[in-house]
Amino acid sequence: MKALVFIKDSPTARATGERVRDFLNSEGVEVYTFVNLRGSHCDIDYSSLNLLVVVGGDGTFLAGARLVSKYGVPILGINEGRFGFLTEIEKEDMEEVLRDVLAGRVKTQKRMMLSAYLVRDGQERFMGDYLNDIVLSKSALARMMEVKVKTQEETLLIVYGDGVIISSPTGSTAYALSAGGPIIYPLSENLLFVPICPHTLSNRPLVLPPDFEIRLLNLSEDNMAYLTMDGQEGMHLLRFDELRIKRSSHYCLMYPNPKRSFFEILKEKLRWG
Repeated sequence: MKALVFIKDSPTARATGERVRDFLNSEGVEVYTFVNLRGSHCDIDYSSLNLLVVVGGDGTFLAGARLVSKYGVPILGINEGRFGFLTEIEKEDMEEVLRDVLAGRVKTQKRMMLSAYLVRDGQERFMGDYLNDIVLSKSALARMMEVKVKTQEETLLIVYGDGVIISSPTGSTAYALSAGGPIIYPLSENLLFVPICPHTLSNRPLVLPPDFEIRLLNLSEDNMAYLTMDGQEGMHLLRFDELRIKRSSHYCLMYPNPKRSFFEILKEKLRWG
């Protein structure tokens, strides 16, 4: 069995990552370790892995998901961040949970991902598969941007405001929630559309079926709109650039915390009650 330990670049995460490596080695697992340094790449054959262990926060988990999801490699997240919606396992429980995972006592969850395509001058380019969200927002200048939103070849509306979020169910507890969107159970399969600070207050979040395709046509001036994917990859857009967003053919396979349900995590993280 082969595992990669993917570690956030912080002293505490490195120390936890070393503990994970030593434990997996003691269980007979061949272990690779990699510190998630910005701009660096891990030179490993991901298709040969049986497990990815992420030690960090939700951002580190999202980066790991982009690396291995298309190969069907399951992910276990150990929390060394602030929120821990995706890195569900706390350090004090990690050896027990890892032991259960290796013994096959924990089942993976399938999380829907989003595929994004950029159409510019009639040429379509695949941008990638993302677990959380695709965001089209204004750049630094404090001016409203203009985005035409289409789905199933029908114009839905034109958003005047700070931008648009297209989220997966997993991403519904991230930026989409802050912008007023609903929480969607993460094992659902839906597309979530959330306008960001729309000038027209009747523009409301909308949950769409998973087989729909959403198209966002940028009607703002060149470089006024900025595209962000999972909060980690991004680029400026030109006027009349179009984004096509749909359900990915790949899923993120992740091990949940066997001791806590999604609702328990939700109540803890959002401090309900």
